Amino acid sequence: MQFLKRGLGRLTDFSGRDPRRLFWPYAGVLFLLLFVVMGGVNSTFMARAMTSMQTNAPPNFSLMVGAMGVEMLVFVGLLAAAVARRLHDTGRTAYWGLAPLPFLAFGIIGFSIVVRSFDKPFSGLGTLFVAIFFNNVLYLAALVTLIVLLARPTRPEANRYGEPPAA
Repeated sequence: MQFLKRGLGRLTDFSGRDPRRLFWPYAGVLFLLLFVVMGGVNSTFMARAMTSMQTNAPPNFSLMVGAMGVEMLVFVGLLAAAVARRLHDTGRTAYWGLAPLPFLAFGIIGFSIVVRSFDKPFSGLGTLFVAIFFNNVLYLAALVTLIVLLARPTRPEANRYGEPPAA
């Protein structure tokens, strides 16, 4: 559990280096927690929206979309410093970790607009849907690129971010 203690203890420390053996278990635990929390919270909101449909009221998915946005922000916040340190360990700047974020933000905002327009006519919905689709393709490309960079081996020599992590 050293990886979890280290990751949570250095939430605001964007300097230094983290080896793969500490980063990936920490990221894995955060992913698992994200899916458990999203599943629990979002199923509650979905059940509430479906119940409203039984009374012929339009479903309100706004709370669910808002919760998803908050959940993603918390997840990114918990992972940001660890991603920066892991990128430093491969000799790269932490700015590489920002590549997926604009696409994630556009996707969340666009999806919330689509969800809010379910019960009323919205003439630009088709165009917005296509934009969200291509945004998601770019998001996945940026995310895969980031994952590949995070999976790179530790640079054994000292770099501008510090000495290599102890074995």
